[in-house]
Amino acid sequence: MGAEAETLAQPGPGRPRSPAADRAIRDATVDLLAGVGYANLTMCGVASAAGVSTATLYRRWRSKLDLVVAVLQARADEWPIPDTGSLAGDCRQLLRALVTSVLTSSSGSVMAGLVGEIARNPELAEAFRTSLVAPRRQALAEMLERARVRGELRPGVDYDLVADLLYGPIHNRMMVSGLPVDADLADRLADLVLRAIALDPGTKAGTS
Repeated sequence: MGAEAETLAQPGPGRPRSPAADRAIRDATVDLLAGVGYANLTMCGVASAAGVSTATLYRRWRSKLDLVVAVLQARADEWPIPDTGSLAGDCRQLLRALVTSVLTSSSGSVMAGLVGEIARNPELAEAFRTSLVAPRRQALAEMLERARVRGELRPGVDYDLVADLLYGPIHNRMMVSGLPVDADLADRLADLVLRAIALDPGTKAGTS
């Protein structure tokens, strides 16, 4: 069973879970997040769009918040933090995956709607940061730690700041500047970040 199925199909009493129903619920939730935003998303609306009963939803998730978090976790699991064996390869693959997600899915619309609601909804903000942002940043920190052990990273690099450097420009283009997000952007941004954080090839690891 894949990560998505494990996230959405948590064990419970009663009849076996339907993968088709889980997929329909997941797709309906994402579509509604992109279309009407978190504040206007309802369990009834998801059930109607997915072709299931509200009772089916509530057997799986206690609340709209639990549903949305589970669905977003499943989507995040589809784009794992890379482990290519090199810092350059990891940064490029991570950013290419992020750009691909933006260009081929509703990720941009979903994120824009969530960011606005997070500022007004402390419960959503806490769940989003704890269940989605923190694990993603931890996985990125592990990627950077592997690079440090290999001797590829400048001494004293702030891992949280690197996360901001990698994700921030693309999110800014999506939600603020309106500048294009295209396939070439991933490699150009990766090159800039690598110049800031990668150890100069002529410098021995562990020296300043």
